[in-house]
Amino acid sequence: MENNIKRLYVTPGSGESFSDQLINCFEKIETIQNSFDSENAILQFSFFIKVTNNSEFSLLREEIRNYLNTKYEPVPAYSVIAQPPADNLLISAELVILENMSSDTSIAYKLCKGTSYTVIVTSQVKEVYAGGISAKNPDHSLSFQVGEAYLLMNEILEAEALSFADIVRQWNYVENIVQSNYNGNQPVQNYQLLNDTRSDYYSKVEFVNGYPAATGIGMNCGGILLEFYAVKAKQDIDIIPMKNPKQVDAYKYSQKVLVGKSINKFPQKTTPKFERAKYTSLNGHKTIYISGTASIHNEQTIGKDDVKKQTLVTIDNIMDLISDSNLVKAGISNSNRKLDYSFVRIYIKDFSHLAIVKEICDNHFKDIPVSYLIADICRDDLLVEIEGVVELV
Repeated sequence: MENNIKRLYVTPGSGESFSDQLINCFEKIETIQNSFDSENAILQFSFFIKVTNNSEFSLLREEIRNYLNTKYEPVPAYSVIAQPPADNLLISAELVILENMSSDTSIAYKLCKGTSYTVIVTSQVKEVYAGGISAKNPDHSLSFQVGEAYLLMNEILEAEALSFADIVRQWNYVENIVQSNYNGNQPVQNYQLLNDTRSDYYSKVEFVNGYPAATGIGMNCGGILLEFYAVKAKQDIDIIPMKNPKQVDAYKYSQKVLVGKSINKFPQKTTPKFERAKYTSLNGHKTIYISGTASIHNEQTIGKDDVKKQTLVTIDNIMDLISDSNLVKAGISNSNRKLDYSFVRIYIKDFSHLAIVKEICDNHFKDIPVSYLIADICRDDLLVEIEGVVELV
């Protein structure tokens, strides 16, 4: 088949310093690209780094940017995310690669106010990969940063004749995600600030194919950072939102599970606007994008203070989500096809839980690229979160 998408996870095999590990990652990436038998192109990078403060974050992000500029001209979409790799490395990388490019495929690397993004156009569809969407100054208030990031995100979409309704998959990385700060005279949780800002921008468009699949997750510093993958079809394609039979839709959560106050613009806290998963049938490929999934039934956390139980419940939630019966319920045809994970990312709140989570997940997600990261989850009592991509092959 043509226009295959590969999602790969790369860690440095050597190097004591950050610079040495960065160089080793790029050496591995170059080896991967050279191993393909057909023409290929990198669509997006996500770099995960170990940092302790915004000054260090800015320096290391600049080092990565400078190195990218020496290797690629122009530079594909990329993000630098302040989430430490779980195996005590200073950096890890994920990349999205397009291989077996069809003759009618064109790729453009573009800039919007200094932010790189990638556009793929075929006779059927336009796709956009964008990352590194953030405020210019991470020392400004988070309220200001979130607004600035969403404004930039909107500008990228409008530049490509797209809207928020065309986003299939979105990532929202928030510094100190469960911390509350005062917005005016109100204590507003950082995650709730994200939800209210997202709701404001989303209210301006009609989501005929449901909200995006999404992840809202913490990071150590860096303020706010957004990534997205969006699709605009030139002809009808299937884009289907998926529900989880054991969970309330996140956008229907009650006020009691939302923390703090809303920003002044809203009379009450707005809900997280995302689907549990999003299915696409595109260019002959059928894909399920699984949102960040945690140990939640209905809208309540299951297994508080028990990371083993939370991990098992989270995996069970994902299995229910992509089960044959749930696919049928969503109107997705799965005849004569099997489900094949192409990538899994696992966030662990506490490094001391890594061994427990890794034993369970390595056993379940066998022979699948898995990225383990240390990151705060969007609820105080959640200890692990899992997301992934599944192909129907």
